[in-house]
This record gives sequence, structure tokens and C-alpha cells, in this order.
Amino acid sequence: MLPEVLMFNKWLRRNRPHTTTPRDYTSDLTLFFAWADKPPSDVTLRDIDAYIEHCQQDLGHAVATINRRLTAIHTFYDFLDVETDDAPPNPVIPKRHYIPRGRHLPRDVEDADLDRLFEAVAAAPSAIRDRAMFLLMLRCGLRVGEVHNLSQGDLYLGPTSASLPRLWLHGKNGSQRVVYLSSQALDALQAWLDERPQVEDDAVFLNHRGHRITTRGIQYCLEQHCRRAGVSISCHQFRHTLGRHLVEHGMPITSVQQLLGHERLRTTQIYVHISNARVQADYETAIAAIEAQLSPQGGAS
Repeated sequence: MLPEVLMFNKWLRRNRPHTTTPRDYTSDLTLFFAWADKPPSDVTLRDIDAYIEHCQQDLGHAVATINRRLTAIHTFYDFLDVETDDAPPNPVIPKRHYIPRGRHLPRDVEDADLDRLFEAVAAAPSAIRDRAMFLLMLRCGLRVGEVHNLSQGDLYLGPTSASLPRLWLHGKNGSQRVVYLSSQALDALQAWLDERPQVEDDAVFLNHRGHRITTRGIQYCLEQHCRRAGVSISCHQFRHTLGRHLVEHGMPITSVQQLLGHERLRTTQIYVHISNARVQADYETAIAAIEAQLSPQGGAS
């Protein structure tokens, strides 16, 4: 690892201790400099142009992946500008290099696929732990990184006169928020805590070695269950599904925003677009009238 990247990694771990950013950005930078085969001081904007083309044509990366790698490189050079003398210019120019993304609606999960998934989970040796992890994402909106970060000191499982059972979460960019536990999630979490090995690690969820399970470990568990169930579900789709369910059942959009930890309301409003009861009802009324005018063969009646 380049000494500058190592120094950057230490800075990230110090400033973003509860996130996967240090690991992800370090990995992105390691891949970039291995490809560039030159020191940071020699990298130019033309190299960034070529790297984007390499990611698109040779590696087939998605737009989100390429933009994340550009962000890692851009942040790295911003760090050098502050921390070192005679820092090289930042080769990433946002208006030139970042790839515009269209607005995409979130992909939620059909209820039938969820049923098949949890049937597969129930038959697995790690059923109690995995059911608790997945229900925290599905019923409480936890991100996979928040499940990874969850420690026993973050649990407030006894209801009080003023509060439901809840979790204190360490979210994105060092932010914190409180989420409430549904009865399903609480029961599943308590069942796991009753079975959890007594080890020194304070993590709520452990791997088979008795250490805090990694985000990749959680994702791998879900992939294996999905393979057995014959479905395709990502960890983040659990959050999207909760957002849809909450909107469908009339929860105010600002409350959904707080529970999911969105900084901007517009992020939460995407769930209105995938579950708009008023639009559905208006369409149903209108299309029924239209189809009443048509014969089964498609002509006017």
C-alpha cells in the first residue's frame, strides 16, 4: 500500500470509526493506483479519463460504482492538500468526471419472495441469528452497516411509559438515530440474544469465530439463503420494502424520513412514487371506464 494511502486510511479510521468508508475508500484507491502504476503526484486528469473508460468498458462497472471510486480519489487528494506540503493538484474534476445518474425508483421485495426467503432461513443452522438480522432490516429499516455496528450497549429492549423498545444506531457519515422495534423484530432479536455465545466481543451479531460479523458476512448469509429459496434480494431492498409498507399504511412521510435516517425529505418521497394509493385508485377508475368502451378484441363496443 502506498504510504500516502496508508496515512489516508488512518485518518479515515480516526474520523469515521463507525462506517465502512475507510475500508471501501482504501480498496478503491489500491485498485486505482495498481491500474495507474504511477505515484499520486504524477496522476493527471487524463489518467482519470482513461480510468473511467477502463471501468466502463473493461470492467463493466455500474455508474454508482464508478462515481464512488471517483469520490474516493477526489477525497484522497483533498486530504493530501491539507496534510502535506507541495500537494499535487486534484486530478478529479467533478463537472468533468462524475457520471450523471438518472432518477431510479427503489426496488422493493414482493411479499411472496419474503415468505420464501424466511422459509429458507428457518431451515438453516444459523436461523435464529439470521432471522434477527434480516428482520431488523425489514421491520426497522437498518442498513447492513448498522447491523454490523450494533453493540449490546445500543439496545434498549424494555418498554417504558414514554418509549417503545428501541435501538441506538450509528449510521452513515457518523450520524446517529433511534429506531423502534416491532414485535416481530423484538421477538427475533431476543431469541438470538438468548442463544448468543458469551464472548468478550460486545457486538450483537457474531460470526462463527465469535467475533463481530462483517458487512460482507451479512451479505454472504443473505446470498446463501436467497440461493436456497430461489429468490434475489439484497440487504438494502429490506429498507426499501419497509419504506413502501410504511407509506402504504398511511405513515406521514416526515416520520418515515426520521426512521430511515434520510437527511433530505426528497430521498424519502421516492416511496410515495412506488406506493401511491391515490394514483392507483384514479387509474383503476379511469381504466375500467376505458375498457368498458372496448370489445374483448380491442375495438370499440
